[in-house]
Amino acid sequence: MPEGSRRPPSYFMYFPEDYRWSAAVINVLGAGSYGAADIGEVDRIGRMLRGKEGDDAAWFDAWSEVAARVRALAQKSGLHRHGVTAAAAYLRACVYYQMAERFRTPKDAPALEAFRASLECFRRVRRAQHGQRIEPVEVPFEGRSLPGYFRPCAERKAKRAPAVVFFRRAGRDQGAAVHPRRADLVRVGMSVLVMDGPGTGEAIRLRAQLLRHDYEAAGSACFDWLAARAEVDPKAHRHHWRISLGGYYARAARR
Repeated sequence: MPEGSRRPPSYFMYFPEDYRWSAAVINVLGAGSYGAADIGEVDRIGRMLRGKEGDDAAWFDAWSEVAARVRALAQKSGLHRHGVTAAAAYLRACVYYQMAERFRTPKDAPALEAFRASLECFRRVRRAQHGQRIEPVEVPFEGRSLPGYFRPCAERKAKRAPAVVFFRRAGRDQGAAVHPRRADLVRVGMSVLVMDGPGTGEAIRLRAQLLRHDYEAAGSACFDWLAARAEVDPKAHRHHWRISLGGYYARAARR
């Protein structure tokens, strides 16, 4: 390429003709840094979808097929008592199932089946997280509850420690609970609460809890829940974490 010239945007895209697909694939490839994806498996899916840009049904089928294959690998590894291998495969399968249903709208029966499969895979991941306690929680909210995951502080010198609330983006991302950045916070002395608020993840898919403009209502519920935890210092809790649409949700941190 001539000196001083600029690469076209398509240089950075897996599917140059479809930004949605490219952005999604790049996001999954990034998850490979902490074991939530395998570049070979993702490339296999990309090859399966070559020439099908924009066909969201084909997208769903390709990701679901590889997710099922990886899940079967996890099950086989578990039968042979290869727990580490099984946990790694279950985490990848979880992410692939969620990526399968990402663009399937409306969320019909096959989409919800894939989503439930992702939750089951992550449940098995949590069981194998040696030394990394990841607790599924229900935060009371307006007569119902919001689902999430709580990672308590690993440093027990202090009786109560600060906490961080992570507000998810529009979709469901179980990988957020095991992401190294969350693990680092736990190691340095903070607890982490990873939430599905109204309009995101399980809250909307399986509980019909719709997105709302006054997200501070859900945020207040999360803070009240944290304040009641023995591991959390409510006076020190002033932290929130957000990406993408979660940046709007994070306004809930301002009471």
